[in-house]
Parts: sequence; C-alpha cells; structure tokens
Amino acid sequence: MKIDNADRSTFVKLKERIVEYLLKECKGRSGGSNCDKVYLMGESFGGILSTEVAMELNKPKYKELIDLKGLVLVNPATSYLRSIVYELAPPIAAAKSSIPALEGAEYAFRLLTEVVPLFLGEREHRFVQQLIGIILFKGLPPVVNNAQREAYMGRVAFAIPLRLKFMPKDTFRWRLKEWMEVGSSRFEDRLKALRVARHVKDTVDVDADTQATLKVSEELRTTIVVGELDAMPSVEEAERLSSEMFQNAHVHVVKGSGHISSCGGSLHLIELLREVFPEVNVSRCSGYKSCDISEELHGLEPRYDNSPIGMMPWQYWSKDNYRQVDRH
Repeated sequence: MKIDNADRSTFVKLKERIVEYLLKECKGRSGGSNCDKVYLMGESFGGILSTEVAMELNKPKYKELIDLKGLVLVNPATSYLRSIVYELAPPIAAAKSSIPALEGAEYAFRLLTEVVPLFLGEREHRFVQQLIGIILFKGLPPVVNNAQREAYMGRVAFAIPLRLKFMPKDTFRWRLKEWMEVGSSRFEDRLKALRVARHVKDTVDVDADTQATLKVSEELRTTIVVGELDAMPSVEEAERLSSEMFQNAHVHVVKGSGHISSCGGSLHLIELLREVFPEVNVSRCSGYKSCDISEELHGLEPRYDNSPIGMMPWQYWSKDNYRQVDRH
C-alpha cells in the first residue's frame, strides 16, 4: 500500500483499508479465503496502526477468515503523547512565518534541526556503508532474501528522488493530529478499558472492542523491538507495553540505535523473529557457512542467489516480481 501526501484518510479509515487489503489477499490465495498464518509488523506510527488492526482482526466476525499468529512492533509510537516529539512537532506544523515567502524554508529548516535529530542514533553512519555494499552487489539486508523482495527494494530506491521533497506542512499537520494523536489517544482509551475489564468477573457484557483487546492482550504473541537511544521514548514504552498491554511479549533492545536505525546495523531481524515465531523457520542460511551478521559487509548478508551481479532495474516491474494492487 502507498499513501501519498494528498491522502486525508482518518485513522479509522487507514485501519479499514488495511483490513480490506488483508481480506482481499486471503481471498486471492489458492485454497480458499482463509489465511491461517498472518503476522503483522508496524514501525513507529505503523506500530499504533498495526496494533489497532490486530484488535480488529480478533473480533468474532474475522475468526474464520484470518488467523493472526503474531504482532511485531518496532519503536511503536504509542508513546507519542508523552514524547518530546509531541512537544516539538505540532508547533512546527502550525507555525506561521512573518514573511510568507519564507514559510516553506523555515518549516524545512526547523524539521531538519529540531525534529530529525531526535530520530538518529550512533549507527546511522552504517547506513552509508550498507548502501555502498548493496550498490556494489556485495550483500543485501537480511530481510531481502528472494527476488521479489529485491525487486521491491529496487522500486523503492527508484522512488526515493520523488520522496526526498519535504512533506507539505498541511500534510505534516494532518498526520500529526489525525494519525499520531488520534491513534495514540485511541490506544490509551483501549488500555484504560482493558484495565477495567480485567477486574470484571463476567466479560459477556463487555463491548466487542474491549473483548478483542482482552484477547490480544492475553493470547497474541508480540515482539517489541526498540532502539536504545530512541527519543520517543521507546525503551520505556516497551516496558509499559509488555507489562500492561501484551502479556505474551518479547522485548529486544538494539544497543546504540535511534528511532530509524533499529532494523539496520547489527540487528538480524529475520533471525530474531524466527526465535520468537519458530514456526516461521524457513531459513536461507543452509547454503552458507554461517548465518551471522557480516561485519565485513557492515551488517548485510551475502546475496541470496550468490550472484556477482544484482537484479537489473527492468526486472523490478516484471510479472514475477510485481503485482499492481487496486486501492479502490
């Protein structure tokens, strides 16, 4: 799914679109409309959204359609309302310049100097080293372990020049208010309702949303990956989530990592997820002497196909590697 800057979907609408997408994907599978192994993963705001989707999928009406097996949260922004980002970002989005012609430049400058540094850690320099390794076909991120994923990475790379433009201020303001704030508030409301429901002897009279929250809280296996230096603050939030919301949670702290680098550098996310979800244990490491992260490749792994030359750009959109999704 792609969300462009003109999109003004509400938080609830975003959730509905993802559920619709999952149902459509399940229906398109050979063998029926049931998906018996579904795992959700969300990073930052995606952590709020994927949690909300998990609650929705645990309602009775989806029982025979989608079997949610696990939830993965990476630096989830459920702590947004208590974070320094909440203090700094909305005023920047709402600020008016005394010189209208300079408003865009002032907005971009404040984003770069006040907000972006909050998301950085000690490992960001590894990104440049990894990028060089990818360009030279020496290695790939551990998650890129087949041709379809390499093609997707290539398509994203081609789109980067179009996305390097700063997000328009009105889009930034909308997403902070309607997505981050509304989503975080909705999560806090769920948590409050959960605390009350846990003291109710008979949950039959509890509303459907709270019953779904109870089910997720008590049964859903959840992995929470957070950067040690994230300013959100994600480490503190992981402790709160694992003690108050998710009773079956595994927390992994990435040392020296900020908000945007937790899944790069030294973290082998695929191997971590295989430890937590052992049933997802189709490893590509059998053809290699070791599955350890390579320091020589700055956290990358050797190519999945051992090819000295990577996939050509025209293959990114081939019928084997790309399928257009109808968003309507």
